[in-house]
Amino acid sequence: MTTVVTAFITVPATLVAAHWTRRSMDRAADAAVAVGLGQSEAAVQAARLQGRAGREHALESERRAAYTRLLCAADLLVRTVRELPAVPHESRKALLDQKVTGVVEAQAGVAVLGPPSLTARARDVLEQSLGLEKLALRRAVLRAAVSALETHWCPRDAEVCEDPQHGSAFVAWELLSQWGSLEDEERWAQLDFLGFTLRESRALTAEQVDQVLDVANSVACWDLMMGGWVRDPLLERFQAVRDEFARAARGSQENFAVRAGGRGETCDPRSDDLGPRIPGRTRGTET
Repeated sequence: MTTVVTAFITVPATLVAAHWTRRSMDRAADAAVAVGLGQSEAAVQAARLQGRAGREHALESERRAAYTRLLCAADLLVRTVRELPAVPHESRKALLDQKVTGVVEAQAGVAVLGPPSLTARARDVLEQSLGLEKLALRRAVLRAAVSALETHWCPRDAEVCEDPQHGSAFVAWELLSQWGSLEDEERWAQLDFLGFTLRESRALTAEQVDQVLDVANSVACWDLMMGGWVRDPLLERFQAVRDEFARAARGSQENFAVRAGGRGETCDPRSDDLGPRIPGRTRGTET
């Protein structure tokens, strides 16, 4: 009898133990699944963050390249405008068109990739470039003529020189320097005299004299085209807008470097890569 009772007691105890063992195993399995799911979600989130950071870095690299292209194109245009008086007249327009097209294409790249603050400044650079284009050919005619006249001045004292060629070169130079400030009637009255002094100076060919007289028929932006002995207002204005864009581009790169630094990334905003300034030149050194 005792054996039978013991058997009845032992069987439920065995069942209870088995039940709790199975329940513990199920809970452990559930916990393992939960941990696995948490780790998977964390891995997915980390991958997403890393992917986003990678895309941001790639975008910033593309932006940096676009900024550099625009600055380089702008610098090439300025250099071309500055050197255009020394280029043969028949080659000037094609060379200028090529450089302006470079700025237009580079600005389009910034417009696609850049943030609004940079795209607005890039448009300013483009507007200044188009303004240079409008004046560059006329400016080249005048600056070439002025330089040629200066080389034909009297090597001693131009104001008292009795050599007719030296005297004509000085008078023609003086007329061109003052041409923009003359009244319309006075300019018309002096136009023939300007042509006479240009021809008598022997500093220019007949074709160059005709080109100067053609430019002299319109005095729009005359002072900007002529410039001065030291300053060149036309190119200074362009350079100021170009430098504003360069500063904004460097600032954008530096801000990204700070943000990227918080994620363990690096971004080197070296200003030299955003295009060096071209040193200015005085009118006397331009040919």
